[in-house]
Amino acid sequence: MRPMGLYQHFKAKGYDFFVGVPCSYLADFIGELRADPEMTYIPAVREDVAVAIAVGAYMAGRKPLVYLQSSGLGHLVNPITSLLKPYGISIHLLISLRRQPFEHFEMYRIARELLELLEYDDVTLVEEPLCGE
Repeated sequence: MRPMGLYQHFKAKGYDFFVGVPCSYLADFIGELRADPEMTYIPAVREDVAVAIAVGAYMAGRKPLVYLQSSGLGHLVNPITSLLKPYGISIHLLISLRRQPFEHFEMYRIARELLELLEYDDVTLVEEPLCGE
């Protein structure tokens, strides 16, 4: 997906609850949603915590989105396989694919394959920085 207008795209699709681990690639996206008084925004300390919060919002009738860096995707293996999939809950994931710095590269390299292995496709992948990084 192209980064311009990403927040407005998700708002237009009815997402009203955003939770995730802050990412500099998504700084503009996060800034827009924080500035919108109609939105609920909760920063999380870990990706699995973000999914748990999003599931609570989903069960309360909200339409949540979880955002994260690809480096945090590994933290979602258990929540996807033991919470989302068994209970038929689909939470949209907005994942920034980071190649740099070097410690991010391996997860960047396998992120798509990991999502395929998990058979989880309610995902938007963003490869380029959204804040001029």
